[in-house]
Amino acid sequence: MKTVLVVLLILAAGAGAWFSGLSGVFGINGQYQDFKEMIAYRKVLDKEIRDWTGLRNDMIKNRGRAAEENLSLISTKASVTQQRDEQLSKSSELKEEEVKLNADLSKINQQVQELKAQLSEFGVSSVEEIQARMEATENANKKLQEEIDQIKGATEVAAKKRTEQATELANRQKEQAEYRAALAKNSGEYPVLSVDPQWGFVVIGAGQGSNIDQNTVLLVTRDGRSIGKLKVTSLEKNQTVADIVKDSVPAGMSIQPGDMVQLLRPVQSAR
Repeated sequence: MKTVLVVLLILAAGAGAWFSGLSGVFGINGQYQDFKEMIAYRKVLDKEIRDWTGLRNDMIKNRGRAAEENLSLISTKASVTQQRDEQLSKSSELKEEEVKLNADLSKINQQVQELKAQLSEFGVSSVEEIQARMEATENANKKLQEEIDQIKGATEVAAKKRTEQATELANRQKEQAEYRAALAKNSGEYPVLSVDPQWGFVVIGAGQGSNIDQNTVLLVTRDGRSIGKLKVTSLEKNQTVADIVKDSVPAGMSIQPGDMVQLLRPVQSAR
């Protein structure tokens, strides 16, 4: 910029000398014309100086901006370098993780192959088939358990019924034993001596010396067939009077002398 100013001063000095030389040739008019041209040229120089000054200021500003941008670039470079280092570190970690995952995957694949081999030994080809079989087995077990519960309930009912039947059987066996004992004790047969059909009683050829008593129910038989029942009303020394039990003699039949009498239910009343 200093060089430009020096050039401009030299040009101005030369222009002054040039105008001074021309004054002797052209006179005053020529000098005036030269002076006008010099002023116009001076204005052009001033404008160029101003332009050069503006350019200089712009250059200074741009240089400051460039310095700031350079600092920003340096900072950005450092940040990018740090990020690159971090990415490299992460990349290294990811590679290590990838190696580990590949090893785990290889181990899992080996286990899968072993599992498939074991499945083939059991006649299945997939986990889904195992699940289906397990569900079918669970359903079958559930149904079987329901049947077991039903059988258990039926068994409990049957056991209860069997116990009741056993108790009833024991009671009946006891009654039969007592009845047989009583029949054995009262197994004698006695003849019907006479019959009074009008008053409905008979006289039996057995008295106080027999097994007949006031509570004895007698069965009248003929040729091994039952033809009626009697209820003792009077027990005498050598004979017994008994009423014919109503509706015990079948229609068309009647008790006759010579029919045989035996004890039916000792110590019970006729009904």
